[in-house]
Amino acid sequence: MKGAPQTTAATPMETATVIKRVAGRYLRAHWSQASLAILAMAIAAAMSVLLAWLLEPAVRYVFIGRRADLLLPVALASFLILAIRAVSYFAQATLVETVGERVAMDAQRDMFEALMRRDLAALDAVHSGQLISGFLYDATLLRDAVSRGIATLVLETLSLAGYALLMLYQDWQLALFAILVLPGVAWAMERIGSSLRRATKRSLEETGEVSTALVEALDGRRIVKAYGLEAQAVTRAQERLATRLKYLLKAVRARAAAVPATDLFAGIVVFATILFAGYQTIHGTLDFPRLVSFLAAMLMAQQPVRNLSQYLPVASSGIAAANRVFAMIDVGPKIVDAPNAARLHVKPAPAGGGIRFRDVSFAYHADAQAPALNCVAFDVAPGSKIALVGPSGAGKSTIFGLLLRFYDIDAGAIEIDGSDIRNVTIDSLRRNIALVTQEPILFDETVAENIGLGKLGATAQEIETAARAAAAHEFIMSLPQGYRTRIGEGGNRLSGGQRQRIAIARAMLRNAPILLLDEATSSLDTESERQVQDALHRLMKNRTTLVIAHRLSTVQDADCIHVLDRGAVVESGTHAELLARAGLYARLYNNLAQPDAAVLAASA
Repeated sequence: MKGAPQTTAATPMETATVIKRVAGRYLRAHWSQASLAILAMAIAAAMSVLLAWLLEPAVRYVFIGRRADLLLPVALASFLILAIRAVSYFAQATLVETVGERVAMDAQRDMFEALMRRDLAALDAVHSGQLISGFLYDATLLRDAVSRGIATLVLETLSLAGYALLMLYQDWQLALFAILVLPGVAWAMERIGSSLRRATKRSLEETGEVSTALVEALDGRRIVKAYGLEAQAVTRAQERLATRLKYLLKAVRARAAAVPATDLFAGIVVFATILFAGYQTIHGTLDFPRLVSFLAAMLMAQQPVRNLSQYLPVASSGIAAANRVFAMIDVGPKIVDAPNAARLHVKPAPAGGGIRFRDVSFAYHADAQAPALNCVAFDVAPGSKIALVGPSGAGKSTIFGLLLRFYDIDAGAIEIDGSDIRNVTIDSLRRNIALVTQEPILFDETVAENIGLGKLGATAQEIETAARAAAAHEFIMSLPQGYRTRIGEGGNRLSGGQRQRIAIARAMLRNAPILLLDEATSSLDTESERQVQDALHRLMKNRTTLVIAHRLSTVQDADCIHVLDRGAVVESGTHAELLARAGLYARLYNNLAQPDAAVLAASA
């Protein structure tokens, strides 16, 4: 779709850039807790190194020197060191996990805010399943990378550095064997990490595909059931899951290789150390208590190395996830307020509410063979009722979308009370318009909350008044909890007519000077339609109203009917004038005005 950024095509950022951005955007906000966690890690690392050092005096003075007076102090010191380390571990684990959860929440907040700011075209260009996958799965991977990253990198690095210093202090020659093998470990980790990043990236993409299949199957559950497509839906999901599993298993193999590779190099260190230490011992040049302390430090250092290698898969997954998170956040809207945009103030008709389309052209795709609208021009007088009719795809709903600035026009201008809508703030433009769509959009909240979306902060009395005006109060009171009844996903606990009347009540509560009705009564039975039509007539008073493909009675009493075909206005006039002209409108009327005379034209 024209103007729709493709998040999946975003160029991945360098690892250093991702780390810098995560630290600057998210960790900085929780630096106090992160600092306390680092302090706790430093204490825990110091205690671990101190425990290894304590073995030298323990062996020298207690086990070899048989100093009974030092037995209790050495044992007590060991206990205190372990106790302090245990408390430090608890503190750092709690603080680090807290920081990780807060970072994930902040990232999800930013992603959701970015999604809400996106243009409608950009949202339409990406399947909602992909967006949901990023919102939930990628943020979780980022959380794990941050929380384990702080814990592993800081704690294990400090511990490893402390053990290395102790080993150098006890025997620098032996320590060289351990240090010289580190480049080999780093090389192996880089090779494994490169493979893991590729597998993780593809598994994240396939997770989005699985989410897409799930969302589509659930959204289309009525068709799936009605057409017996359960097996087809399962097969489609299985194919997506199998593809995802292939890349997940590649990542599993890469993760599984990290620790064995580290242990292999560690084995080389132990082998060389034992040979050299044995040689020194045989020739009497090695101090035994120092050797015990050295070996303890060397063996204890293996765990930080293992933990660092185990963190590599988490870090790789986190980097890949962070790239997707930032790709989602960085897609900014193209339809924004002009630099000097003014607020639009529309007075009630007949003082205000006039609309003018001046040779408006628009195409959804830049390479479209035919535009959705081509040089459309018409005026809507304040307080008048205008109907837009025509065959499917004629451009009726496109006019509504352009008037609301869901999209920006390619040529021409749209004016309200003489102001080009591109020169007013988007918020003020939409606050002056109430929209009722063919398929009512409701949320899994209470009836009152759904109606109250028309005017945030509305009182219970205002909500009830709007519901009464929309002929909805009676059925609402028959619900189990009245206005406090939750209506389910998309309002699926209500009938089609009930859902539409709640949507109309929401528009009534908005009390906007301009009203857009897109097939607003198409889902209503005859009795409900009569009640809602009466309510709509009251709502239309002193308001400018544009109606799409309403029922025959509504179209007939319009002040002017504009007939669209292939993106152009081909006829305009009253119902009687258009019938007398014997053009497209008359053909639509004659074709659709059967005995029930239910619908004038197909929806856009």
